[in-house]
Order: sequence, then C-alpha cells, then structure tokens
Amino acid sequence: MPKMNNLRIDIKTVNDLTPELSDFIQRAHEREFGTDSMVYSNPQWYLLGYLQHELVVQVGVLQRTISISNRPLLIAGIGFLITEPQHRGKGFATELMKQSDVFVRIKLGLPFSLLTCKPRLETLYSGMGWRVVNCPNVFTQPTGNRSCGGLIMIKECGEVPWPEGKIDFCGLPW
Repeated sequence: MPKMNNLRIDIKTVNDLTPELSDFIQRAHEREFGTDSMVYSNPQWYLLGYLQHELVVQVGVLQRTISISNRPLLIAGIGFLITEPQHRGKGFATELMKQSDVFVRIKLGLPFSLLTCKPRLETLYSGMGWRVVNCPNVFTQPTGNRSCGGLIMIKECGEVPWPEGKIDFCGLPW
C-alpha cells in the first residue's frame, strides 16, 4: 500500500483547470455517475490527489447558502468523490476527504459540509466522520423541485451543532 505522504494534493478553482484536466474529470464523472437526467451544480474548487503525476482521486467543493427551516446557512457542498478504479481500497479517498475538511474549516471558514450519496456509501462516509441527517429536503431541477432520493450526510467542521429542520438546497444539488 502506498504511503499517504506520497499523495500530493492540489486545490484548484474550476477556472484554473487545464482543458485536458477538465476533460479527464468530466470523463471520470460520466464513468462513475452515468449520464442521468439530473442536473447538478458545478464545484467551485477541486481537491486533486496525485501519485507522482497521475491523478488518482478527486473531490469537488462549492460554497452555498442553503436554508434550514427557512433560516440561511452558509455551508460547503462536497460532491463527485472519485478514486480511479486501479487505486481503490488504498485510503486515498479518506486522505483527500481529510484535506477537504481542513480546506472547508480553515480556508473557507465554514461550520458544515454537506453531501448526498447512495445508501451503499453510508459506511464509507460514516467511517470518515460524516453522519446521516433524516430531514425533509428540497432542491431545484429544470422540471421543478424535488427531494433527494439518497442520503444526506453532514460533517460538523467546528463547535456548532447541525440545526435540525427542512433542508432547502436553494438551487441545484451537487
């Protein structure tokens, strides 16, 4: 198993991605998430994990004001975590998510991160300190508002506890 100190993590804004890197990320998204009819928000940043010059793991981050029971809350949205198939099971996703926690807490100064995922991934994320919130929720799609069909998981990045109540994504999901 490669040592985690061999994983170099770069943080790039979407505007800083080269066309080749953007294409690679897009192909990975299509491979992993398919081309369903859902429309998603684009990340503002990507955390990219490299072994030497090979991209092995990535995750997108965006900053968004959502609302909880009609009260605004600025959070980080975490999405599109992908480890390249030949590098799975080596701890790279866990290490990258630890770094995303640091990015959200220190660089963005936000109290919470939120992600959505399929139920089969609950164990993966809960092992990284995320927890499921079972609250009514709504997000926007071109066909109208709908709710998340999977899990909503949050990570508290500071001292403040997650406020319970209906979650409005105030836009597209991520």
